[in-house]
Amino acid sequence: MSKFAKYILFLLFGLGVLLTILFFINQDGMLDTYLFYAYLLFGVGAVLAIVLPLISMAQNPKALKKVLFGILLAAGLVVVSYLLASGDPVAVNLAEEPTAFTYKITDTGLILTYILLAVSFFSIIAGSVMNMVKNR
Repeated sequence: MSKFAKYILFLLFGLGVLLTILFFINQDGMLDTYLFYAYLLFGVGAVLAIVLPLISMAQNPKALKKVLFGILLAAGLVVVSYLLASGDPVAVNLAEEPTAFTYKITDTGLILTYILLAVSFFSIIAGSVMNMVKNR
């Protein structure tokens, strides 16, 4: 990693820690700032996640197949999560009752998170076992 990237990483980490501390000191006053920072980081991450593979594909057209496979896999996981989501309401006292679509999307996000968590745990364990077998 270049020095510039390390400095940016440390700057963003420090800013995140500072905003978190300020948020817990004054929750009402810092909520909008904290959310804006989260939206900003999410937006930058989303743009980079789209732009960097496009740059890579322009430099190496054979990588297009891998990128398309990744996009199809991600879309397939979202569809499976959506089909598994029940959309049943939860027993919570809210001022405004969410719509059935909101429940369905929330359940989809939770199920997708569970699937990705299970896949990541399996990948870590399988990678470790394969590494141990190869090094024998």
